[in-house]
Amino acid sequence: MIRSTKILCALAFMISLPVLADDKTDGLRTWTSANGTKVEAAFVSASPNAIVLRKKDGSTLSLSPSQLAPEDLVVASRLAEEAKAAGNQAAADSGEKDFLRGPFTFGLSDGHENWPVDRKKAIVDAMEAAVSFVNEHGKFKKHVTANNSPGTPTADANYDGWINWGGTINRRVALHEISHTLGIGTHPEWRNFVKDGKWTGRHAIAQLKELDGPDAVVYADHMHFWPYGLNFDNESSPQADLGFIKMVEAFRKDLGIR
Repeated sequence: MIRSTKILCALAFMISLPVLADDKTDGLRTWTSANGTKVEAAFVSASPNAIVLRKKDGSTLSLSPSQLAPEDLVVASRLAEEAKAAGNQAAADSGEKDFLRGPFTFGLSDGHENWPVDRKKAIVDAMEAAVSFVNEHGKFKKHVTANNSPGTPTADANYDGWINWGGTINRRVALHEISHTLGIGTHPEWRNFVKDGKWTGRHAIAQLKELDGPDAVVYADHMHFWPYGLNFDNESSPQADLGFIKMVEAFRKDLGIR
């Protein structure tokens, strides 16, 4: 039974950690090691490989889960969960979170707490507006990261899900860059479907004909497509934005992305 308890607790650590408790919390208690040694210390953090405690003199002690008595391993697991919950709440209160839970989500790159306030707000507002629209009208599942990059002329993005925000920050640009994270111009097979400035994939061609009629032609280059590519601000409208979503879905079918 004791061995099972230790294994289950270790699994709990593996799932939920690493987590870090508030350094300002005293939280002193008596901890017991697996061999019976006792120490008065406060819980600091936990990871799959180590539980860190802070002793009264300020020094830290790192123990593997197997070195703690089973009862204290349970306590550490509870404190880890409490620290995680407190951290999540603090993040939510300060706006530092993964934004807009759903099939398609975004977060901010490391160091975002140091971004200029006005740029950070503009980036978050643009991403929230675009991601809300994508989740409402599309069927995409991905997490992307928005990065503040003032040296980037407008914005750029890659298939890995990284978006650099440069000189132009708005909802239309966010939608356009999101399409790059979904494979538009960035998927390894993209260029194989472009011939003489036109897209040859049957799904995108069929979708455009449905939108614009039987004579419609899908134009494309090494990175973009048009119409409905939202390549410029004057291309965006309620109708065009819906067409953009439908076209991106069709391109992904041609590219074999599911």
